Amino acid sequence: MKIEAINCQSCGGTLKVNSSVCVCEFCGVTNIICGETGKYIDALNRANRLRQQCEFDRAFEIYEEILETNPPFADILWSETLCDYGIEYVEDPLTSKYLPTLHRIKDESILASPYYVEAIELCDDEQREKLQKCAEEIYQIQSEYLNIAANEKPYDVFICYKETDNGKQTYDSEVGMKLYEKLTTLGYKVFFSRITLKDKLGIEFEPYIFAALKSAPVMVVIGTKPEYFEATWVKNEWSRFLRLKEKDPKKQIFFACDDVKDLPKAFARKQAQILENEESIDNLVNNIKKRFPASGSVDDEAREAASNRKKVKCPYCGRMQEKNLYGCIYCHKKF
Repeated sequence: MKIEAINCQSCGGTLKVNSSVCVCEFCGVTNIICGETGKYIDALNRANRLRQQCEFDRAFEIYEEILETNPPFADILWSETLCDYGIEYVEDPLTSKYLPTLHRIKDESILASPYYVEAIELCDDEQREKLQKCAEEIYQIQSEYLNIAANEKPYDVFICYKETDNGKQTYDSEVGMKLYEKLTTLGYKVFFSRITLKDKLGIEFEPYIFAALKSAPVMVVIGTKPEYFEATWVKNEWSRFLRLKEKDPKKQIFFACDDVKDLPKAFARKQAQILENEESIDNLVNNIKKRFPASGSVDDEAREAASNRKKVKCPYCGRMQEKNLYGCIYCHKKF
């Protein structure tokens, strides 16, 4: 079997395919190849690139399009499994090996994923052995992440927003901070990535994000620009919360934006708090209070820190804000 120009599912490098099991010479990750998918190289490579960029939903849609008009292929089903669990292969700086990182933990074991189970059934013996080894490796990481998440106290509110844009802190981040402070002062335990994840390593973010998404009955999605709602990690959070909401209808999403027309199609008919002034955030807080009382699980130290957080005045535009490494969040000048 010889198929040309198929890219590695891990690093995107061009594979030299001479059999149904192929080890990428660039990253060392094993790929399984089904001869029939060679007819869909362009679509397959496009989907793989999206998945490598952590655009898991968009990649999954392309894989589904291939399967809609064809019999199931083991390699496509395995790629769908990787999308479902948000698998990104990241190079280890110490060993230079590419290792799987999970961006979408689920309670259900990857070994029980219907996509994975079907893929295994379609594999030949050599493919099955390699695929099972890959899945077992991911399962071990999933188990570790779930153990971390299980030890987290439940959250009341999850604030979903875009922190930076082209290296500059967004206005959404300032809105999120104000909301965080007001809610924390009232006794809510709030997941706000800038604060909640500040002491965590990047590879360790997911267990804490998962724990907060699963436990919080409320999510607030902030988007002062239409593209912010569709930003990779913002969408990753709200789309996962929507799936959890399908299982638990008591979960509620609130939106904060400059224009309701900015809301993505998934929220097109939803109400949103228009961010016009300081009262807008107060109104949002009041709406949350009416529907979801605080659990009181936030500790006194966190509540005091939120209420006493020091504000500084930008010497250029005169606006008050929390001092940060990026400079003024309004005029973007360093001070």
